Amino acid sequence: MFLMWGYEGEDLSDIEATVEHVKKTDPDIFFTTVSYPIKGTPYFSDVAERVESLKPWRESSDREFKVRDRHSREFYRFADKLLRSEVELERLTHRPNADDAALASLRCGIAEARAGLQATNAEIEV
Repeated sequence: MFLMWGYEGEDLSDIEATVEHVKKTDPDIFFTTVSYPIKGTPYFSDVAERVESLKPWRESSDREFKVRDRHSREFYRFADKLLRSEVELERLTHRPNADDAALASLRCGIAEARAGLQATNAEIEV
């Protein structure tokens, strides 16, 4: 499963819905990235005036940019942590003899990720 964070209008309820979807579908593996505009796509057209390269074109890839006015990269780092911790906790709780220390560690990670999401919810790329 491949998931992209960062589309226009995304909020905390979308993050939580994504977590629940991945838990429910239980893919063998999943990857995440923060959405990036590729020239010629509708998404690029939607955000083109807010895209800024972080490096000169010859030194960068198509992912080294920022989109002004969307959630910060830190916000999405917490979204990833929440997703990965929640999915792993879901998987471990269905195993016999789950390690209590591992479960406790995941629960702490989930609490940290949720607190981080709340703390960075208003942060935007400028």
